[in-house]
Amino acid sequence: MEVSSLREPKMSGRVADVLRKMFIRGEIPEGTKLPPEAELMAQFGVSRPTLREAFRILESQSLIEMERGVRGGARVTRPTRETLAGYAGLLLQYDGVTLRDVYDARAVLETPIVAQLAKNRDPAVIAELEAIVAQEGNQPTGEEGFANQTGFHAAIARLSGNQTLQMLSEMLHHIIEKANRSMQPTEGARADRALRRSAKTHAMVLELIKAGNADEAAQLWHRHLVKAEEYVLAGSESSTVVDLLD
Repeated sequence: MEVSSLREPKMSGRVADVLRKMFIRGEIPEGTKLPPEAELMAQFGVSRPTLREAFRILESQSLIEMERGVRGGARVTRPTRETLAGYAGLLLQYDGVTLRDVYDARAVLETPIVAQLAKNRDPAVIAELEAIVAQEGNQPTGEEGFANQTGFHAAIARLSGNQTLQMLSEMLHHIIEKANRSMQPTEGARADRALRRSAKTHAMVLELIKAGNADEAAQLWHRHLVKAEEYVLAGSESSTVVDLLD
């Protein structure tokens, strides 16, 4: 195999790579303000335009934020789950992925997690879920009630102990929460009934987790997710992720 030539990566990209690795390794902690441009230019042996292009790369990845003004500069930040969800949502929009597809993915992800929580019966996990269920029992209706209701779903993945599953779940959760708020009204008798049914199911799932009944807990949770999907997507089965932009 013959290789005619290989192009060197742009210097700005190489500078961004070095700084990114330093951020991730903790050599430059989150919240740290980077040295002045002149100092970084000397350290890397690059021009101001090249350094600023490297900053633009890192800023687009939510790894730094640029502060303007006399005392401005680049400050190290950490990408948020919302950042991940935003990028994922953008890809889903380009591919025309339906909201039903996203809801189905959540069911595939969360159902075995619930079963595992029931098998583990971790007292700390149960205590946190009990607190959420208790809060749901006293929650208001309407917009605030729907906002509170998402806490149990978010906790399922967080309490799994698997950070990769948590990240994937939070990404889907971010998209689904937006769909919940935009696809169906959060006020009125129908919405109130949906809130009460959801809170009741959360309490029932918790009891099955406490009893260590993994199969029944998983089956009930899967049915609950399917019902939630049917409620939100009623009359909008072919809606795509891009419809959330409307």
